[in-house]
Amino acid sequence: MSFVIPTAYFPNSEYFYQLLQNRNVEISSVEIFQKQTLRNRCVIVNANGLQNLTVPIERNSGEETLTKNIKISYTEDWIKNHLRSIESAYRRTPYYEYYIDRIEEILSKKHIHLIDLNFELTDFLIDKIGLTCELKISENETEVNPQISEILNPKSNSHFQTQPYIQTFVERFGFQNNLSVLDLLFNEGPNSICVLQG
Repeated sequence: MSFVIPTAYFPNSEYFYQLLQNRNVEISSVEIFQKQTLRNRCVIVNANGLQNLTVPIERNSGEETLTKNIKISYTEDWIKNHLRSIESAYRRTPYYEYYIDRIEEILSKKHIHLIDLNFELTDFLIDKIGLTCELKISENETEVNPQISEILNPKSNSHFQTQPYIQTFVERFGFQNNLSVLDLLFNEGPNSICVLQG
């Protein structure tokens, strides 16, 4: 039986912890897209503290839209801005140079639909972190797991706690829990899975 999850942009550590627990994972393309969630944004930490990176989307306000129909807006050069922010936050980390070229390559494809961008990024991150789950996009009307759907709500009071690892700005802000898994990957590289396993 597949574990059905929402799409997410550079998902947080808790999302990947859930992927670690499941072998067959399906990203729902037919759930109603929920705005102001981590489906099209992520949180990193830089010299000024926490920063949201948001993928702008084309959407008629007030209308419910299936996730598979959500299109990315390129009216602003958000890819350049995101890459600049990621570089500023992580260029001094041990593993930044190992992964950034592929991340830049995926972002630069200018996918039409958000779900396709998120799928390719998540599939790449699964591989580099060392997870063994099989990921695919599903058009079945299976309900998304409510627990993992809540993970993508920035206002949820998650009790998830990763094992602390070295972060670039830890002296300034203390350990920041459950950021985008980019933070974990750039700092821990192949050891990322050990952090998730606790």
